[in-house]
Amino acid sequence: MTADARRIAFTSKTLHHVDLERAAVGALEARDFRLAFALADRRCRILPHPGARAHLLRAEALFHLDLRDAAIAGVARALELEPDDLVAARRMMAWGDDFQQIEAARSVTRRDDDPDSVRGALLLLEQSGQDSCARIDFLDEEVKGWVTWRGPDDPHLSLAQADQSSTIQLPADPRHRFARDGRHAASFRLIRPASATSQRLQITQADRVIASVQLPANRVPDHRAAPRRPVRLRNGEPPPLTIIIPVYGDLAATRACIDSALNALACTPGSTIVVVDDASPEPDIKRLLNDLAAEFRIRLLTNEHNLGFVGAVNRALGETGAGDVVLLNSDTIVPKYALQRLRSAVQSTPRVGTATPLSNNGEYTSFPIPNRSNPLPPPGEIELLDELAGRANSGIAIDIPNGIGFCLYITRECLDAVRELSDDFYRGYLEDVDFCLRAAEAGFRNVCIPSVFVGHEGSRSFLGEKRSLVMRNLRVLEHRYRRYATDCAAFLLADPLRDCRAVLELKLLTNQQVAAGPTVILCGSSAGRAIAVRRCRQLAAEGQHGLVVQIRSEGQRQLAAMFDPDGGAPQSIALDVATPEGREALLRFLADLGIRSLEIAEPNRIPGACLAQLTRRFAYDLLITDTALAMRTAFGSGVHPDWTSLVAGARRVTAIGDDGTEFTEAVLGLQVVRLSDPSAPPTLYPAVSGPARLGLLVLHANAAEFRFIRALSDQLADADEDVEIIVLGSTLDDLKLMQRTNVIVTGDIAVDDVATLIEGHGITKLVLDIGEPAFGHPLVDALLATGLPIAATEWSPTPPGRGRSTDLKLQAGFDTDATIAAVSDWAVEDVLLQPDRRSGRHRRQVGARLP
Repeated sequence: MTADARRIAFTSKTLHHVDLERAAVGALEARDFRLAFALADRRCRILPHPGARAHLLRAEALFHLDLRDAAIAGVARALELEPDDLVAARRMMAWGDDFQQIEAARSVTRRDDDPDSVRGALLLLEQSGQDSCARIDFLDEEVKGWVTWRGPDDPHLSLAQADQSSTIQLPADPRHRFARDGRHAASFRLIRPASATSQRLQITQADRVIASVQLPANRVPDHRAAPRRPVRLRNGEPPPLTIIIPVYGDLAATRACIDSALNALACTPGSTIVVVDDASPEPDIKRLLNDLAAEFRIRLLTNEHNLGFVGAVNRALGETGAGDVVLLNSDTIVPKYALQRLRSAVQSTPRVGTATPLSNNGEYTSFPIPNRSNPLPPPGEIELLDELAGRANSGIAIDIPNGIGFCLYITRECLDAVRELSDDFYRGYLEDVDFCLRAAEAGFRNVCIPSVFVGHEGSRSFLGEKRSLVMRNLRVLEHRYRRYATDCAAFLLADPLRDCRAVLELKLLTNQQVAAGPTVILCGSSAGRAIAVRRCRQLAAEGQHGLVVQIRSEGQRQLAAMFDPDGGAPQSIALDVATPEGREALLRFLADLGIRSLEIAEPNRIPGACLAQLTRRFAYDLLITDTALAMRTAFGSGVHPDWTSLVAGARRVTAIGDDGTEFTEAVLGLQVVRLSDPSAPPTLYPAVSGPARLGLLVLHANAAEFRFIRALSDQLADADEDVEIIVLGSTLDDLKLMQRTNVIVTGDIAVDDVATLIEGHGITKLVLDIGEPAFGHPLVDALLATGLPIAATEWSPTPPGRGRSTDLKLQAGFDTDATIAAVSDWAVEDVLLQPDRRSGRHRRQVGARLP
């Protein structure tokens, strides 16, 4: 890459992301698609989090590089971030396959004003079997849009609200811009009647519904004449509690929810269940609700027209008397004593407006991984989690930015002040957030009660129209409450619920009865963590369970953070092993788990006192992941004296893959057990034209890696060699390196990124081991599996004739200057770019090329 090609000096840390996007646009305009990819790809890997525009720039470059699948994945990511982005929708309609094209076509018909784009979308929809389509735009005063259909019957448009309904016919207009090839079309425009409640607009043809839209209220409700509800009782008796469950579909989930709520009702004095049948289309649901109402087990409210979540809840709120309420989604599972303890916790906590329990799927309150949709546990485990939460976190209330609507407890005082859910949020997304923020403005607290756990199935799908509506409502919310986004970010960073999750995890893990405990892998860096996770995957393939304990520094603290790579508990436990109490707690925890074995990686990164206590208490294996145990990184140098007793006390020494095995045997002189790991066949990449492009893997972001890259860049520039360096990963100072005209730094990468990075950058050769090796690191193996020429350390002599002529074998223990010189010479050699088919990842040695 020349200085003229770069055109931008990356000197501003605060504007680096803007500079990258501008440079990527310039490269696309100049049709330099590799440079455009390099710049846009880096933008997508750094903070601040990239938006749809950045992913579209990257996708555009990939498409022009004939990397269609990766380009489509980039467009899909852009649509996740901005579902209403028309450029992304048009790209997906042109590039995508099947379902992706259809979803994009629907998006185009909903919001695109370009007739040609809409015609193309309509054609795609018809080819998929959808022979009718409608677009509906609404304001407070009017509704307008168009509809297309096939067949002789003209469609009808109906507008219904609580007390009235009107219907008009939509005759076909032969001159309509979308009426062609036998397709009928008509436009419409009508005045909306004023309504303090939501309205339902439907377009139907014969007996089928073409479109159905819930329109928010266009008149503010008049609360002046509303009767004041009774206030909370002051005589010490629990106030009445009303559980409101809006129901529309999914019979199985609805039945399970109501059954669990009825069981909880029996343990919660003074409580009732109000179910709102929001015009459910399922006869079985109607039959279930009617039977329960006939037995006086629930109070049933039936809506003639579907009012959506907001309309259904507000109707129920308007018909409740004194006492608090709980808004409960129909896909939740309520433990037997959850409502009773939730009410008690709220009563004992001052100024509470809303309260939310822990859940597997509760955004901030999710367990074990926060802000994630964790799988719904079976009913018995939900009951256990609720019981253990009650023991672990009794008497605790944690303030959160807003309550979560799957199970939202609202006090009567708060309800009297805020009154009802807002109808401003289309289709009922984020109205719970708005209610809680209005409650906060009125002086009430939104809290999580971590002593209660409620199961929530929730929607795993967050794409298409739903995501579009959520994002649109979120923009409205952030405009209305300017501090909301900042408060959420601060909460996520501080994570005040972490300790509550950790205590619950401890209770849960010590309560479990397992025949064989887990294998624990101990590590002390991000690179070691990646190797430990890989080791857990190996154990899972053998039918065993693995947990990772990573030691990390936070100021004066040395935290032993424990997590299950499969997403189960633990995820939040972190003990300070810099203190005697923390070390003892770690020992007790591992003993209570009944661990199967302890595997120690990176012992040089484990605090000495902690390492000594662990090795005295538990039998252990050594997992060789780096060269820290060696006297010197040279053949036969042996184990450093500091580690001889650790090695002597180990049951066995293990390694993942060839490099760790060869290092342990050739340098340390130890017998090693090579852990089984299936090898991937090398991938053949097409030869590329132009200058050599050297991919350098960095794993540690340390000074040694930074100095190596800078020195190699200088040597190639001084030699006037037109070689580009692509640094795969993050370094000590990315921006400083990016100011060099022959260096691009990708930012953090994952194994799944490797193929796209190799092809997108046109990398022709790879350099490993430029800093401290990481034996068994997934990224190392992923790069070896590319089959590209490799420069890597040779840990044991290679028999003549068994290597690849394209590889560079680096001598162990060689000084940095000589290594840089060898890599520089190797980078510009005119060698075959195609890998040797006769050798795979286990036969990489070649004759040394060092001077």
